[in-house]
Amino acid sequence: MKKLSFKLFFAMMMVFILSACSGNGEKTSGENSSEKPEEYKIGVIYSKTGPNSPLGEPEWNTTKLIEEKINADGGINGVPLKIVMADDESSQEKATQEMNRLINDENVLVVLGSSGSGESLAMKGIAMQQQVPMISAAASTHIVEPAEESKWVFKTPHSDVHAVERIYMYLNEQGISKIGTIVDSNAFGSSGLEQLEKLAEKYNIEIVAKEIYNTQDPDMSAQVTRINSSKAEAIVVWGTNPGPAVIAKNVRDLGIDLPIIGSHGIANQNFIKLAGEAAEGVVIPTGKLLFPDQIPQDDVQYEVISSFYKDYTEKFGSEPTNFGSYGYDNLMLVIEALKNGATDRESIRDYLENNIKDWVGATGVYNFSEKDHNGLKADSLVMAVVKDGKWTLLESK
Repeated sequence: MKKLSFKLFFAMMMVFILSACSGNGEKTSGENSSEKPEEYKIGVIYSKTGPNSPLGEPEWNTTKLIEEKINADGGINGVPLKIVMADDESSQEKATQEMNRLINDENVLVVLGSSGSGESLAMKGIAMQQQVPMISAAASTHIVEPAEESKWVFKTPHSDVHAVERIYMYLNEQGISKIGTIVDSNAFGSSGLEQLEKLAEKYNIEIVAKEIYNTQDPDMSAQVTRINSSKAEAIVVWGTNPGPAVIAKNVRDLGIDLPIIGSHGIANQNFIKLAGEAAEGVVIPTGKLLFPDQIPQDDVQYEVISSFYKDYTEKFGSEPTNFGSYGYDNLMLVIEALKNGATDRESIRDYLENNIKDWVGATGVYNFSEKDHNGLKADSLVMAVVKDGKWTLLESK
């Protein structure tokens, strides 16, 4: 009996030892391990070409800039950063194709992008279905709302609701109460109009004319003429280039003397280039990166913006604009999570939602939460005006 017990005991000990040596299975990327991964792979989809290229190109450039800088400094906790870039060509179909490829073929940890609201909304469904964190560089509120349907999706640009609030605050300061709106027929324009209508009563604004145009329309004189006949005191244009530049030219060519207020979608030099002299006096809500030399040194964003602007302009010989700031914040947020041990899809998502508090970015100061995956407020936007061919900080009255 004793002999049998000894044999049984010996057999059990051998099983235990073998199990311990084998590690009892393979570790997943989310488990704590003394072994570092070969690289952290991140997928990026921006509109490097197509109508949204003025947005996507600085986002693309910024991503490459940060990747090179991080890896030159030894990676993230000693692990190289691998960015897999994809151009959606400003197409929703292409964006979804690339989203699926990056998730299923490249097995990326997170996807950044896209530049446009339509493309980002198309990608959102895939991110939710596949449970992969996504950080968009587009404006539509619907990218992160409703919160219960956006668990895996975040975004860094100010939402159109913030931009509308800031515009209406400005109109109140100017004593303007009646406006005509002209918006792009795409997702960005539709979302902007929705917020313009929703918030009008709160700010005592009356929308006396509503017009629409298609992104590539060459002339909007008819719409502008109808707005001018509506008793509107200002024209609010919601779209990205080239449409707003065409509208500005139409307004001036027709001799219409109404103030033009644009969305944050034209916060770049390309608008001024396209509109020419008609750009003078156009006002927009914007982040501060549009004029880094006008930011006071005691501003909480001063150091981040100044450093990023210097690095970008030295490398590319052009300005990053606000769109570059979205690319910067998108990637730096993921790097923040990785540095702090969030190294798989779920932990990255959880880190962003629970740990990004008073995080200073190039666009603003972020406070993510379960109910807010944008984390910005209207007061982090400022107003800018085109003066002498350049965007200039517009001081409040």
